[in-house]
Formats: sequence, structure tokens, C-alpha cells
Amino acid sequence: MGDPALLADIEGTIASRSTAGRSDTLRKVTDLFVDGADRYNAQQVALFDDVIGRLADSTDQAAKAELSERLAVVDNAPANVVGRLAADDAIEVARPVLAQSGRLTESQLADLAATKGRGHMLAIAGRTTLGTATTDALIHRGDMQVIRTVAGNAGAEVSEAGYGSLIDHAASDPRLAECVALRPDIPAKHFRTLIAIAPEAVQQRLASTNPRLAERIRQVMAEVAQEKAHAVQRDYTLALQAVGSLAKAGGLNDETVAEFAKAGQFEESVVSLAALGHLGIEAAARLLTSEPTDTLLIVVRAVDLSWPTARALMLLRPSGHNAPQDIEDANTNFIRLSPVTAKQGLKFYKQRIGHTSA
Repeated sequence: MGDPALLADIEGTIASRSTAGRSDTLRKVTDLFVDGADRYNAQQVALFDDVIGRLADSTDQAAKAELSERLAVVDNAPANVVGRLAADDAIEVARPVLAQSGRLTESQLADLAATKGRGHMLAIAGRTTLGTATTDALIHRGDMQVIRTVAGNAGAEVSEAGYGSLIDHAASDPRLAECVALRPDIPAKHFRTLIAIAPEAVQQRLASTNPRLAERIRQVMAEVAQEKAHAVQRDYTLALQAVGSLAKAGGLNDETVAEFAKAGQFEESVVSLAALGHLGIEAAARLLTSEPTDTLLIVVRAVDLSWPTARALMLLRPSGHNAPQDIEDANTNFIRLSPVTAKQGLKFYKQRIGHTSA
């Protein structure tokens, strides 16, 4: 590091038991690093990483918080030190690097979002850029403030499953609905669902404050009205009897649902989903008519049905809901969707539609 006297001071302080001495030396070493950071090569940065890490481990919270503030904006900050600061349980220590440091990887951020508390999640949610693994964890675990922060962050990438969860939350949160509707990357199918479930006051406010959305909102509402006017009236009486008998005999399972779907038995497929997911008939029917594909996948996954069955159910949906690319994307999303996340998603779906069990 180019300063024998400082190196001797570092080693002597590390060997001592003086917390105050360690904090002072940590500050000196950090000064040396920050002042010359743009000139140090990888080997030199690694040396700082080792020394600063050893000093920081034995200092108090205030010293670590100061260190975090200083390293957060340094492009080549010692990666191991930054990682330990980010994982510190004290949010005062973790916040600066969580919010700003470019040395944290997507994997690290996703893991922290999945395990740390609200303060850590808020700091991560406001970062300039976020990948889908991190936003998925934040949306799944976060409270409404965390979720709104993610939704309002233009640099945060949101997955298909993430958008499905955002829309479920937005059904009961007008502020979130506005944040999600204004995202430039929101897929058309999710925008349609969001506008269809948003309160009229939210629709009007979005249309009046953002002229570019006004025409899209008008078109969505016209489509929804047209679909309602042409809705097929179905009789589920026989299907209820048939599926009810199967359920009593223990025969309502993945194989029988797949058979119903492959045979084009819409009513039996709907009643099966209703029985397995404890949904009302109307709510189950919407999964095969007007709900986004990811909502159907969430329910299918939550009730332990397989991908082949999910695909067969998708093919029962009206034209325009089951294009080849949709099915390919759905396969990928289904594989990534964990049972725990799916069960939480089913719970949100029930809340959104105000379900009544079949």
C-alpha cells in the first residue's frame, strides 16, 4: 500500500484490544483507500479488502456505518467488505451500501431481499437498477411501502410473476395501481387486467393526468364491456355432480383435470379448479377466460397440478390468450414459480375477487 509506517500501525492495532484504536486506524486506512481508489489495481484492492475487513470486524456500529457511507460511492470498493456491511443486521450500517454500492451482485441483493428486514428491503428497492430475482423477493416479502417503491422505480425489472403479484396488491391499493399503470415496461395483458380491476376514480385520475394513457384506458374498458355483453352462459349442474363424485372417491387429481381439459370439457375443468383451489365457480371460470396467463399458472401451481395439465388448461382459453409464444413463456414461468409463492398468489387472487368458495 506504499506506507510502511501505516502498515506497522495497522498490524499493531489489529493485535491490540483497543476498540478506539481500531476505529481510528480503520478511518486512516479508509482515507488511504478512498483517496487513491481510482489508481489501485485488483491485487491492491484485495489487500485493502483484507485489512479493512479485519479492522471493521472489531469496531463499533458507528464506525461501520461511517465506513459504509464512504465505500458506498466507490466504484471499486473492497467487495468482501461491502458484502459484510450490506448483510449487517443494523440498518444504519447496511443502508448506504444497499442503496448505492455497485459492488453488490444481483445474487447478493436477491438473497438479502429474501432474508433481511423491512429497512434493508426499502434500501434495496430504491436502487438505480434492480434485476427480476431481487424484485420478485421484494414484492413477495415486502410491505406496501416496499412494494410501492419497487413499482415506482423505473430502473427495477419486474418479472411476469412479479407483475401478477403487483396487480393483486394493486386491487386494494389505489396508490400502487397508479404506480404500476405508469410503468413504461408493463406488458399489455397486465395493463388490461390492472385497469379492469382499478376503481373508477383511479382510471379517471390516470386518464386526466397522463393523456398518453387515456386512449389505452378507454380501449381496455370498451373491451371489458364487450366481453361482459358476450359472455357465454354456461350450465355447471352436471359438471358439479361429476366432479363432486370424483372428489368424494378421491379421484380428483392432476390426471383427471388434464383429461377434462384435453377433452375440451370446459365446465368440468372449471369446477375442478374451483374444488381444488376452494374458489367460487365464477372465479375459477375467469381463470380460463379473462385472467392473465400467469394468474392461471399461479392457481395451477398452488393446487399441485403439473405443467402438462397447465398447458391443457391454457388451450381451453379463448383465442388470443394462448398464442404459441404465450405457452412457451408460460412454461418458463411455471418452472420458476415456487409452490410457496404460488400459494401466496392464490391467496391474493381470492382477496382481489372477493371469492366465495365452491
